[in-house]
Amino acid sequence: MLDVTRTEIEREVKRALPACGDLTTCHPLIKGHGHQSFVLETSSKANLLLKIALRTDQLGKMRSLRQVLELAAGHHIPAPKLLYFSEGTSSFAGRPWLIQEFLTGQDGEEAIAGMSELQRMSFFHDFGKAVSRLHTVNVGYFSEDLACSRRELTWASVVESRLERLKANHLQARLLPRQSIESARQAIVSDVCAISPDVRPSLVHRDLYLPNTLAAAGRFQCLLDFEHARSSDALSDFVKLKMWVFDIAPDSESAFCSGYGSNPLITEQGRIRYSLALGLELLSGLVYWKKTGQVEMLADYQRRFGHWLAQTVAHRVV
Repeated sequence: MLDVTRTEIEREVKRALPACGDLTTCHPLIKGHGHQSFVLETSSKANLLLKIALRTDQLGKMRSLRQVLELAAGHHIPAPKLLYFSEGTSSFAGRPWLIQEFLTGQDGEEAIAGMSELQRMSFFHDFGKAVSRLHTVNVGYFSEDLACSRRELTWASVVESRLERLKANHLQARLLPRQSIESARQAIVSDVCAISPDVRPSLVHRDLYLPNTLAAAGRFQCLLDFEHARSSDALSDFVKLKMWVFDIAPDSESAFCSGYGSNPLITEQGRIRYSLALGLELLSGLVYWKKTGQVEMLADYQRRFGHWLAQTVAHRVV
């Protein structure tokens, strides 16, 4: 990772946000992923988060993140405010960067351990309410990001395009037998045919789990880290919610769905859409975990994929 100096940071912050005054403290955010991140405090008492892309070729991803954060603000979705965006300057080796407000608190995973039962239920209710508001945002098309990816008018065309990419990735990665890849493809295509063509685009987060929420004073505050957000089927957000929230936090699903306004997983169409989204996530994740060398996550996804494939094949036989 490239070195970033305090002098560079102070120069760019003063240029971008002169009303914030001088930089008083600056320290790297260890939990930051996908960016070089720094928590900043200024003489005006403003708390800021600086996110710098890891490479100059991530401009498209940063533009998409900017669009998502602007949409979130425009639709009153609880999320940190975007304060400044740069496509790159002489600082930070020309990499794009942005500044958000930095909100204090604990991530949801840490916070709920110290909450009362009533606080927990309130937290999950408000979490569901925030995601429901996110899913009401319809940009009019489906896309893998909001800046430079191809725009699709139907969910089926998005799935077909993604399946082709995943098939090519898996043939190269050699993680699964060819028959398993083909069986997964057929199962997902079958689900596409069974889904209503009326599935509408929704702004989705795509990484909803407790560490990507913020809590303060025993209450839900906001959603964090929209780097993977895109315009997709709302049910795709329920994949990680079920894996890493509902299945591990007792009673979270009922409280969350109360805030969300419904439980889409209990309808027949919802179950089909969820199964399709789960299959895509597992196929994608298998390649990612292998590429990044995360052995435990790879093993977890391999187990989940085997279970999903067996269930979908059995369902099709019945």
